[in-house]
Amino acid sequence: MPASALDATVEVLPGGDAYQGAVTLVNESEYSFWKPGLLGETIPLEVRDVTVSGECGTNCTYTWKDKNTVSFEQGNVTVRYESDVKNRDLQILMTESSNITVTLPEGLQVSNPIIGWTSTGAEVDEEEDGTSTIRWEKARYAEVRYYDPGQEQLLYIFGSIWVTVAVVLLFPYLLLRRQRPPEIPPPENP
Repeated sequence: MPASALDATVEVLPGGDAYQGAVTLVNESEYSFWKPGLLGETIPLEVRDVTVSGECGTNCTYTWKDKNTVSFEQGNVTVRYESDVKNRDLQILMTESSNITVTLPEGLQVSNPIIGWTSTGAEVDEEEDGTSTIRWEKARYAEVRYYDPGQEQLLYIFGSIWVTVAVVLLFPYLLLRRQRPPEIPPPENP
């Protein structure tokens, strides 16, 4: 039975290598942790520090039904968990359309379109304290590729090197092309 989620919130931890997620469920008795595979298929998400809270209290009892599904007393609950992020590319997969919110800590950004990216429908708000909040409404899938200032600086250095190489190689070619070819005198008549 697929879970009916109202909201999913994700907070990327400082450093960007892990995140804490919270999924609010309505009248459910189990929740499965999924992530998308390379071809879009669902594969189990490895999670840790799972807690369930809600009508049953702040720390409800749950059991593992299989390696990626927790079951608990039916009702309105919030399932919290922690998981790793690979290559600073966070992907969230829901079984039904949900409101998804991702919060990036200070120092991680998505604003440069060459090295940062958000999936379709994202609204990005950059806060004064340096954090970023990204929201999707009624989405089943959300993806955020983020970076730190060091990666952006490397991009600018790499780009500058290539522009310099292009100028150095093109300048002599353009100079030779602009020069007039020497005039060749007409042949003499014998």
